[in-house]
Amino acid sequence: MVTVVMVAEKPSICNAIAIALSGGNHETKGGTPPVHTFRSNFMGSSALFKVTSVVGHVFSTDFPSAYQSWDKVDPVTLFDAPVEKKAEKKGVVHLLQNEGKGADYLVLWLDCDREGENICFEVISCIMPEALSRKELRTPGPKQRIFRAKFSAINPNDIKNAMMTLGAPNENESLSVEARQELDLKVGVAFSRYQTRYFQGKYSDLDSRIVSYGPCQTPTLGFCVERHILIQNFVPEPYWVLCPTIKIEGYGAVKFEWERGRIFDKRVASVFRSIMLEDSRLKILRVNQKEVKKGRPTPLNTVAMLKACSKALGIGPASAMHTAENLYLQGYISYPRTESTAYPKSMNIEETLRQFSRHAIWGGFVDDLLPRNWVTPKSGVDVGDHPPITPCRLAQPGDLSSDQGRVYDLIAKHFIATVSPDAVYLQTKIEAQIGTENFTTSGRQLKRPGWLGLYQMRSEYEDEENYEIRNLPSFKGGETFQMTSETLPMVEKKTSPPGYLTESELIALMEKNGIGTDASMATHIENICQRNYVNVESGRRLVPTQLGTVLVQGYYRIDADLVLPIVRSNIEKQCDLIAKGMADKDDVVAHSLSNFQKKFSYFVKNIEMMDTLFEASFSPLTAGGKPWSKCGLSNRYLQLIQSKPQRLYNKNTEQVYNLPQGGSFKLWGGRVCPVEGCGFELSLFVVGAGKDQRSYPLCPNCYNNPRPEWGPAPSSKGLMTECPHADFHPVVAKLTLCDDEETNGVFILDPGSAPNNWRLVSTRSNFMLTFPSDVVHKLTVLSETDPACENHHLLQVLPPPDPDQLT
Repeated sequence: MVTVVMVAEKPSICNAIAIALSGGNHETKGGTPPVHTFRSNFMGSSALFKVTSVVGHVFSTDFPSAYQSWDKVDPVTLFDAPVEKKAEKKGVVHLLQNEGKGADYLVLWLDCDREGENICFEVISCIMPEALSRKELRTPGPKQRIFRAKFSAINPNDIKNAMMTLGAPNENESLSVEARQELDLKVGVAFSRYQTRYFQGKYSDLDSRIVSYGPCQTPTLGFCVERHILIQNFVPEPYWVLCPTIKIEGYGAVKFEWERGRIFDKRVASVFRSIMLEDSRLKILRVNQKEVKKGRPTPLNTVAMLKACSKALGIGPASAMHTAENLYLQGYISYPRTESTAYPKSMNIEETLRQFSRHAIWGGFVDDLLPRNWVTPKSGVDVGDHPPITPCRLAQPGDLSSDQGRVYDLIAKHFIATVSPDAVYLQTKIEAQIGTENFTTSGRQLKRPGWLGLYQMRSEYEDEENYEIRNLPSFKGGETFQMTSETLPMVEKKTSPPGYLTESELIALMEKNGIGTDASMATHIENICQRNYVNVESGRRLVPTQLGTVLVQGYYRIDADLVLPIVRSNIEKQCDLIAKGMADKDDVVAHSLSNFQKKFSYFVKNIEMMDTLFEASFSPLTAGGKPWSKCGLSNRYLQLIQSKPQRLYNKNTEQVYNLPQGGSFKLWGGRVCPVEGCGFELSLFVVGAGKDQRSYPLCPNCYNNPRPEWGPAPSSKGLMTECPHADFHPVVAKLTLCDDEETNGVFILDPGSAPNNWRLVSTRSNFMLTFPSDVVHKLTVLSETDPACENHHLLQVLPPPDPDQLT
């Protein structure tokens, strides 16, 4: 009997695979991810199947520890620094290694895109590492032991079909992902570290935890700032139009548009009006009527879905993508990351459509399409990844949560619309004349609603005016109407600037210019919002902040390539060549890094060109903050800068001390750091809220300059919710009661819990033990240890004083 290990990308998909292939007759070993086992046949032999999963990427690409320090590593060295794969979740690695022991075959059920292909090879490195050097083990042929399942939906039919058509993992697509990961890491971190330290060391009110740069993120921001600058520099210009209006009894006013359009010289417009008033009659030249079609939409890909969710539902791209992924994992829709807009020829459209005949709202509409009234969908583009996004199972109103229900409805209605007849309008165009000047007016009536009948409101995908129903009175050629100064007004208007980019418009620009992929566009937009470069305002409009605007203008001053989309677009094209086996990964990475390293050196040399913009927009550190704690070197008070990121600044030495982010700070009664040669005044770092609030000691000097003998320092990346010092730092050790074996931390006396809320807290988790104030008046950790356990210090507990004795 052979052993077949099958690995999916998420536990929910792993569960669906096990149920579909075993018919529900499988055993499950608990945990997250779970492991399902069943017996069946594989490659002509009886087999024991093990089905488990990862939880996204198994490894991340990062620099070795020697390159992690922002203070000690020159950012320019990062371009030549090595990179390594670090386990994202060590428990998943151990699971794969343990369950993969003795595996005869490996079947990979990762998501069918380039990221999924990259995760395939991460899984292979854990279960069958020899296959990375022995290519025949994963190449179709008699020696193949590693297989790739291709699927777009997690329903039993798709899973069984994928199992019957196993292929091989695509190493070139995986390498293209690794190339992009290395480029984004080295370029992004080098620029971000340099400009963050430079500008946060000079200005107090940037209000951003990190002044980041990204090869995709920054051009995305650039689109928003370009529109902002266009709006700011726009100068309104007056113009005049002639608007003949005739009143029809029982109908109202009918306005005609002048063929000449706008006139920017008032005197010229007045001359035309005078000539027309002399003639004084509007004559109907002809009435044209014809049927026009409003074509059904093309099948839905990721970009179109994100645009529609933002525009019609008011759901931002990142939230829309997250919601769609959850719908996919629950089996309601097909895989939501795809560039294709053509349904596969093998797709059973009628079967997919039929399930909606039971829908409480659309059922009647779908019944009219069945069995033979549905139409062939528009021919889109098949880029060879996944089919367009389609519904996979019926959800009735109320079955899904608010946003999930709205996104599901959008996807399901779009699918039905793609196989519904076109809408047909009767369009009427009236041509008229006053003297020698031509005018027109038009209207339309909906004759056959077709796919528009599915929508109770206007379509999610078109501008409002495209669906306006405007009835016109009956005109006949040769009719004339008397014009007066009142019915032939000369209207003054002003040109107006374009509006701020909406998320939908920004996504369209990103797609057009090759910025990001269908899988990453939402993340890039979310990043520029989270970094305080852009605010999302009403109508999902993206308005740049002062910081975002200054950054982009600064890049344009120094090197426009840093913000223009063409550089990133070229990188994407090179990665596409890697994916197609037409370019070598190492050559692409080396060439791109060499280019960016030169740009980085030039950027550093000319940073003053950007700094002049910052000086005009932001306040220096000397003007911000409030006196906080004493510096152990100068014996002067440090200033607490409270805007993002919070930090301490010594205006006498111009030294900046970074602080942990994610909490607040309190003074600690003038206590001084006990480390020899330090002498900095201590503060308290307070994290959590309500019952989970806890505080830890903080020395700003030791936080910025940790010593190896204190043990591994906690990561300073992102928001911190644990003790900012290593567990063997003297000030932490003085408060330590015992080890916390669950987290490899220690339990300490919370230094901020006195005098009425004494508690013990873990340095590496939010676990705490609170002592009732009516029992405990004071706690002290003693230097003596418990004779029975030398790692446990004794705790002195003083009860509240006796009220009778006090009196």
